[in-house]
Amino acid sequence: MGYNLRRKRNNVMFDREKLKETDEYKRAAQEEEASRQQVLRIQDEENMKLKDQVRMEVRKELSKLEMACIDMASLLRSLGILIGGSLCPKEVHAAYKRALLRFHPDRASKTDILQQVEAEEKFKLISRMKEKSPCH
Repeated sequence: MGYNLRRKRNNVMFDREKLKETDEYKRAAQEEEASRQQVLRIQDEENMKLKDQVRMEVRKELSKLEMACIDMASLLRSLGILIGGSLCPKEVHAAYKRALLRFHPDRASKTDILQQVEAEEKFKLISRMKEKSPCH
């Protein structure tokens, strides 16, 4: 009985492999793959549109913040980064490094579009402010 069952199973597997060699099977597999690719393209386009909408809102808020902040220390504080009380360049630089790590786009959630965009835009803002800073 075990031998017959193994033999039937081997025949079924052989038949499946033979079926995969047919043109009809290959066409169906290609159509299925094309359909999957189409769905992925549509999802990507929808995500990009959503990201662009969110990006506009985030940039608007961050531009207000940028205008209100006079230096790197005030910007970092506004973003929730703690800085020591003396505001010596060493402390501000350390806070700047922490901010870069915190808002680095690669560390942002891959599933939450708002978190992704906020991290990207805050990272860019901090970098711009560093370039404007007289002591960098």
